[in-house]
Amino acid sequence: MVTGNKIYNCGNYLRLSKEDLGRNDESSSIQSQRMIIEGFAKHNNLNIVKEYVDDGYSGGNFDRPAFKQMIDDIENGIINCVITKDLSRLGREMYKTGKYIEEYFLEHNVRYIAINDSYDSNIGDSMLGLRLGVNDLYLRDVSKKVRSSFRVKQEKGEYIGSFPCFGYIKDPNDKHKLIVDPEAAKVVKLIYQLYLEGLGVTKICRRLTDEKIPIPIVYKKEPRGLAVTENDGFGIWKNATVRNILKSQMYIGNMVQHTHEKISYNQKKCRHLKSDDHIIVENTHEPIISKEDFNMVQKLLKDKSYTPNEKNLDRFLLSGMMFCGKCGHTLGVSVKKTKSKPSIYTHCNHYLRKGVQSECTPNRLNYSLLENDIVHFLNEIGEEFIKHYDIRNLVEDSVYVYNRDIEDMEKELEIVNNNINKKINIISNLYNDKVEGIISLDIYKNLSNNHEKELQQLKIKKENLENKLNAFADKSKEKEFTKCRNAVEEFMKLKTPSRSTIKNLISSVVVYDNGDSKEVKVFFKFKELTNIASQLS
Repeated sequence: MVTGNKIYNCGNYLRLSKEDLGRNDESSSIQSQRMIIEGFAKHNNLNIVKEYVDDGYSGGNFDRPAFKQMIDDIENGIINCVITKDLSRLGREMYKTGKYIEEYFLEHNVRYIAINDSYDSNIGDSMLGLRLGVNDLYLRDVSKKVRSSFRVKQEKGEYIGSFPCFGYIKDPNDKHKLIVDPEAAKVVKLIYQLYLEGLGVTKICRRLTDEKIPIPIVYKKEPRGLAVTENDGFGIWKNATVRNILKSQMYIGNMVQHTHEKISYNQKKCRHLKSDDHIIVENTHEPIISKEDFNMVQKLLKDKSYTPNEKNLDRFLLSGMMFCGKCGHTLGVSVKKTKSKPSIYTHCNHYLRKGVQSECTPNRLNYSLLENDIVHFLNEIGEEFIKHYDIRNLVEDSVYVYNRDIEDMEKELEIVNNNINKKINIISNLYNDKVEGIISLDIYKNLSNNHEKELQQLKIKKENLENKLNAFADKSKEKEFTKCRNAVEEFMKLKTPSRSTIKNLISSVVVYDNGDSKEVKVFFKFKELTNIASQLS
């Protein structure tokens, strides 16, 4: 269609959710949406060049294949007009739907038409926010009803998940019941057998990986499993996977569900729930492991469990601050008992989990010597800090720099505010020129759109400057130096350093394994300490 000098290549977007299918609403069917859009296009001489269909996808999120294809086509200039039956077909979640309509489409010069809601972005609609709000309320209501329905099924012991836990499959005759998967069950039994024989979780993982037994997501052909390339595509067994199998009551015939829930009705992200919130129904399916073996495994796991507390953390002063220089993962601390005294050394956690598949090294280093060296180094730096830094002069200098930076940002903010006012006046004058017939509607729209974009950019710049000013006020140079001084003084006054006082000074300790030698780099939280360290080294 040609409107003025504008040629529109239209894409009709059709969407039907699972809830719509359940209502058997003929007016919302894909075929009905197509007929409405084609009839509207024909009547208004609109040229439809492409159709996009998402059948069975919720309007609560925009992770839909056809929708993403439509966005790609907009980016590539294939279409510049989107037509839907109504606003809810584009999306039901208020904020993201509104952002596409009022920001994305406008920024990309895309016209949007929602037929049944009489919305056309070329004309606008002051009721758009209200209409989107009504759709959002519907989405909330549906989400609440779905959650309530799921909970009833869970409490009855009916399985409602997409992928059953490793060792089970859905009953072909009843998708809410589980039956044993013979092949996967052999692996589950092997894991329990090896653990009862005294093999640790890490060694079990290595054996399963070495024997190229597919990890659960690969075996079940889950979407994530298709991307696995490690270990010839079989994947690497992780401690958490084996430990979860050893702890799950599913394997003694109990249905365990409601282990996590969505953060919000309009988000995919989930949070894990505490065990007290899990819904467990006993004896719902055939067990793979006997209750006797399961209970024995739980006892062994409990006996071997290690619960860190502040006392245990302080046992190793550098815990959580050490990193491998090759792979970037954390370094752990291992204690090996010997006849004389325990041997304490570092290890790369990534290598410990994946072995040679990690393409890293064990990164073993005598931890006791490392800790002593770091503590001695920090004492040297603390003494130099107290000796050479004049607190009064530093504070005066920092206040001067702080005030100067504040003044520069305030001047820039004043310029931005003046430019914003100028843009508003230009847009207002353009509107008056259009009303008085001095300029045409098309010229007004083109000029107005350009100035609106520039206005939005200025507003974003203003917001960023204001945020910087607020942040700068909260974190001035004086406060930062005072924080550094307090951290140094707290560390120096202790005869025996604690983990917390060291953590106040150091952000990380990186150990590089160079084969025959090791290189250790210490990164500080304050630039004053970094300057002293560079002078001492």
